[in-house]
Order: sequence, then structure tokens, then C-alpha cells
Amino acid sequence: MKKFCLIVLANLLVCSMFSQTEVKNGVVVDHTAQKIVQAACDKLKADAPFSFSFTYNIKDENGKTQNGNGTFLSNNNKYRIESSEFNDYCDGNNLYHMLKNSNEVELSDVEDGNSMFNFTKIINRYAKSFRSKLIRYENLNGVNHAIIDLTPTKGSSISKVRLWIGKNNNVIGKMTISLYDGGSYTYVFKNYKAKQKVTNQDFTFPKDKYPKAKIVDLR
Repeated sequence: MKKFCLIVLANLLVCSMFSQTEVKNGVVVDHTAQKIVQAACDKLKADAPFSFSFTYNIKDENGKTQNGNGTFLSNNNKYRIESSEFNDYCDGNNLYHMLKNSNEVELSDVEDGNSMFNFTKIINRYAKSFRSKLIRYENLNGVNHAIIDLTPTKGSSISKVRLWIGKNNNVIGKMTISLYDGGSYTYVFKNYKAKQKVTNQDFTFPKDKYPKAKIVDLR
């Protein structure tokens, strides 16, 4: 019995060292996970303008998948995406979404546009409004990452967001967004570069480059 109690105590100490938690208003609060996620958000803000390359896998509720890759350039509320399927140009107010297999560009307010690729925005949003939990540490592309699960605290179509955050550099290496209907978005990020040189033109739709493109104003 004494040996069993010692084993239980040792396990409790290990869990305490791994993640600091407390119960607040009936809810388990994982302070370690919160600090890791906040450090990742702080890095995105401090490193702006930053860029990275990414691959993505989108699965709908019927199991149909779509794969692609691209690059992401961000400067606070402005961003540009150049991908295998589409290009996005956001100047902070307007979002120009151009599908490469058509000659049409959708123009919308940034709040109404497709935000599943506005990585800076969605990471900060989920960090603030979702409950975080440290799951474990795992090697990803040769780098040790903390795996953090974020779950909604109120009604949402999203069941869980999982982040892989570098233990030593706070850089997000991977993200999955799981939906209640069975769909999911998976992104893998590479080639992260901080303090990039940018101008406003980098986030403006280049009309001179696509003079025949039809702009559909959805605002």
C-alpha cells in the first residue's frame, strides 16, 4: 500500500510539472497552455511583417479532400496569399479573392471574406475565445513542439483547434481545425521569416497584372 501511494504521488508531481492547472468556476484552467499560446501570438505581433510557406488539406463533411500549397505574407491587419488554387490580397479593409482557374475576382469587406486562410487573425481569435489545454510534446520536422488543443467555450461550428508550437522558438508549425460536421482544415507551416521588407503595394490587388479580370463587388 505504501509503495502504491508513492507511485501515485510521483505521478501527480510529474503531471504538476508538465502543466499547471487549476479549477476555476467549475472549469479546468491550464495556465501552462495559456502561456504557450500567448507567447506564439506575441511572437506573430513582434515579428511583423513576417512570411512563411504552407501546405493545406481541406476535408468536407462527405470526406472529399482538397490539397494545395502557398505562401503567406502578413503585416498586422494586412496580408497576401499566393497559392496553387487562389491569390488573396487584403489591404486591411478590403479582400480581393482571385481563383486561378477563372478570370473573376471577388471583392468583399475583410470581415465578410474567407478567413480560413487569414492565419494571423484566426490564431489570435481562437487564442482569446477558446479554452487551451497542453496535450503533450512531439517532434515535428526535427523540432520539439508543444501540442495545444483549443476548444470553444460557447456555441461554435468548430469542435477543436490543435496547434503545434515550437518549444524553444514559439513558432507555430502546424494547425488543424476540426468541425462538428466532420470537416477539417489542416495546415503545415514552414520557412518562417520575421521582419520582412514590405510596402502597401504588396497587399494591393495588382489590376495592371490582371487587366481582363472581372471584379465582382460583394460589399
